[in-house]
Amino acid sequence: MILQDEHVSSVATVASSELRYRRLFESAQDGILILDFESGKIVDANPFIAKLIGYACNELLGKELWEIGFIVDKELARKAYEELQSKNYIRYEDLPLQHKKGQIIDVEFVSNVYDVGREKVIQCSIRDVSERKFLAQSVARSELRYRSLFENAQNGIMILDFMSGKIVDANPFILDLLGFSAHELCGKELWEIGSILDKEFALQAFEALQKKNYIRYENLPLRKKYGQLIDVEFIGSVYDVGGEKVIQCDIRDISNQKKLVLYQNLAISNMEDLVNALVAMSEARDPYTAGHQQRVSELSVAIAKELHYSEANLEGLRMSTMLHDIGKFAIPAEILTKPTELTEDEVGLLRSHVVEGYKILKLIHFPWPVAQTVLQHHERLDGSGYPNGLKGDSISDEARIIAVADTVEALTSSRPYRSAVGLDIALKNIQEESDRLFDPKIVAVCLRLFKEKKFRFSPSGLKVSYTVENVRKSL
Repeated sequence: MILQDEHVSSVATVASSELRYRRLFESAQDGILILDFESGKIVDANPFIAKLIGYACNELLGKELWEIGFIVDKELARKAYEELQSKNYIRYEDLPLQHKKGQIIDVEFVSNVYDVGREKVIQCSIRDVSERKFLAQSVARSELRYRSLFENAQNGIMILDFMSGKIVDANPFILDLLGFSAHELCGKELWEIGSILDKEFALQAFEALQKKNYIRYENLPLRKKYGQLIDVEFIGSVYDVGGEKVIQCDIRDISNQKKLVLYQNLAISNMEDLVNALVAMSEARDPYTAGHQQRVSELSVAIAKELHYSEANLEGLRMSTMLHDIGKFAIPAEILTKPTELTEDEVGLLRSHVVEGYKILKLIHFPWPVAQTVLQHHERLDGSGYPNGLKGDSISDEARIIAVADTVEALTSSRPYRSAVGLDIALKNIQEESDRLFDPKIVAVCLRLFKEKKFRFSPSGLKVSYTVENVRKSL
């Protein structure tokens, strides 16, 4: 009875073990094939491998591994089988299998020989590594692209160890820029090679970079291998690469840029001298024109500010207004100062000042359309202005502003041939001619400036001095 109970218990244990194995076999997320050791024929196949290669289980059972076609290289399969029989183990990290429909699948293939009872069996474990291989290839391509960018970048790049600050890589551009070889740079701390002049500053910058993950210096002097100084923009950033922090330093040579700035400053200085000379010539020729240009400039800029002009465009408008009557240098002094009404011919001659001013100013390469603005400042919306009878949108915004400011200032100031008519009449005049002669938006702003914001001309106008500082931003 005891023996019978033990036998029953043993049978139950074996059955339970077989059930557990079968469950694992059927639900495994890797392919499993069981082969007969002597013949190499498939005696069992789990659902995963059947689905992976597109065969039904009954198409696999009883077939030799190389017979059914999913092993691409038949000769390799036979040799692997022979090796397995002798060594009891084989492994291929990247083996191509062919799906029933023809597509190739990359797998990791591991075969082991086991004793089951008194018989040997072969278990083949097959894992789909297509996605892993794709990811590896993607990483490799990404690394290749990065390396290509790194090697060909037209800025200097150095990679530093996050903890020590030692240089672990440097691209050809920075090597050429500083005059060092890769061997001379790599393995050295950034402040050790002598390129950064102030070692204490370099150490403090490295500590700041470790804390903040970013530093930037717009103008940092570096010393080349043989002592020459260059100016660079220096940006240090911390990146996470595979769970480790690394520092990338991007270094851009700005020496030529600084030379360009110096050249621009010289050009601006020359322009400043030229404009001031033209204004002085205008003032010497006609004292009325001098004060008039200053006051028109003052009102024009105030209007433009209300219209939200940028600082750069304000400078262009200011310069245009200070030169808008520069062409009067070509008008005889006796006409400019004539105390009686001008004849028709004299009016025609006086009106030529816009063209004469344009002829002079077009020869100067301003960063704004100064010459065109001066040429158009007597044009009117309805085409009744001069010299070209332009209408509407053909007239620039700057010329429209000057047209309003010029009219208001002229009517509120005395001339040799008449007295000032007063501000109220001047404002009434532009209001009545709004939308016919003058831009209504600009007229509205001008009226608001005087009536609501209490704008008034300065007693002798707002004297403008053109310097490097007030035009630099416009270049």
